[in-house]
Amino acid sequence: MDDSAPPPDLAPPGFSIAPAEQLLRLPGFWPAYYVPTWDDFADEPELFGADGADVDAAVDALYGPVDPWPAYRLPLAGGHVLWIVHSNHPEDSGTDYVITHPAWSRSGRLASIEGHFSGPGLSWPELLAVAGSAPPGAEGVLDPGTRLLLLLPAFGDADVPTEEAVRRIGDALTAAGMAAEAAPGAAERFLDHPFWDGPTWTPQGPSPLSGTTREPSPLPLCDGPYSPRTVRLAQGITADQERALAAALTVRHPVAVPDGRNVSPSPGSP
Repeated sequence: MDDSAPPPDLAPPGFSIAPAEQLLRLPGFWPAYYVPTWDDFADEPELFGADGADVDAAVDALYGPVDPWPAYRLPLAGGHVLWIVHSNHPEDSGTDYVITHPAWSRSGRLASIEGHFSGPGLSWPELLAVAGSAPPGAEGVLDPGTRLLLLLPAFGDADVPTEEAVRRIGDALTAAGMAAEAAPGAAERFLDHPFWDGPTWTPQGPSPLSGTTREPSPLPLCDGPYSPRTVRLAQGITADQERALAAALTVRHPVAVPDGRNVSPSPGSP
């Protein structure tokens, strides 16, 4: 599998997946995208400069019985790609958040927004790091604000700094076309997830009862009862691969600035 190939273990027989970043340009994309989690935005499409017809058209494009299933690629460091896939099964459409790498035999599941939901898959620091760490020149969604907005349904963390979160999400909403005066109130709504309520994330240490010599995971585990990350992410990868994955999810990379220099973002900056 190359860096841009769809996850081979996600679509069942008879279905396929294809990148569909062009859907982000639909006028009603954002209210439609949030329907499975924050459906009240569909009743206020004007917040995003859209109307009801725009939202209906976007819902059909995202969640309708289309083949291939539409997906968005969020490239990360080291060849990792976070895929957001609208898994539109005929009787249970949903959205899956998975990480792939060419050297892995199967993908690492972060979250699923569907009838049998699972998540969260990202802590607040990971959300910011992933949003702001698109490798230059990669294929897929590279804009930090767009990446942040796409990942909000997969995020959950009891230790979110509320003021900072409202500011960062509000800035991303404003860049997506929302009026500046409406963005802070809308941003606050994203901090109340309908599927999980503020789970905590704990760094891992060696366990004297584990009976194994393998080093602890460099990634935290989540205590949310519905989270796939109550266990190690991407089971079956090597210790070196797990360290590379941790770097992809937590390390903030240099970003270009107008005068051509490269600077490292401030801590927590997307």
